[in-house]
Amino acid sequence: MATIGVSKPYYAKYNVVDGNVSYSGGGVMGKMTELEISIETSEDNNLYGDNGIAETDRTFSNGTLTASTTDLSQEVAKDLLGVVEQELEEIPGITDTGVKELVFDDSQVTPYLGTGFIIKKMVNHMTRWRAVVLTKVMFSVPSDSATTQGESIEWQVPELSGTIMRDDSETHKWKREATFTTEAQAETYIKHRLNIGAEAAAAAYARAGLNIGGDEV
Repeated sequence: MATIGVSKPYYAKYNVVDGNVSYSGGGVMGKMTELEISIETSEDNNLYGDNGIAETDRTFSNGTLTASTTDLSQEVAKDLLGVVEQELEEIPGITDTGVKELVFDDSQVTPYLGTGFIIKKMVNHMTRWRAVVLTKVMFSVPSDSATTQGESIEWQVPELSGTIMRDDSETHKWKREATFTTEAQAETYIKHRLNIGAEAAAAAYARAGLNIGGDEV
């Protein structure tokens, strides 16, 4: 299967009570441009018998999620990073109204999240959509970088990096996935796993500055 695209970066707040994992307050990060999931496993733990390896064990240890979107709105950054958002006080010379600022300080509490993405594949000349859900992720504050505009535009997009962990369920899941014949079914699967209903999905797109179809507002 050849990968030919990626889309629909959803997230939801991770909750656990007595080993029961649930999600709430779902959102969409924006329009996805790039995704990388790197997985680390434990060192080989071999059992030798009859002068050879009879059994071996390599279990999931942790992983790193790197995701880029066309934009990272303040609303989404607030959800992903747990920073404070406050109304901007009156400043001479600023006429824009309703402006809010993000404050990065000691009150920041970075949340655990569930995340989901759709990976577009080509299988035997047929398009398939692979829905991937990472059950427990914590994002780091992204770095800032920019290049001045020259004769042609050099597109620069924000990059998020997060740590992938096992969840707190009985079997400690860290990833769930399924492959579908349509993107709509893959998106439905992700929204179901992350407990994002139709109204919540519409609100999520609005917070990311997109309409429900994924186009910019």
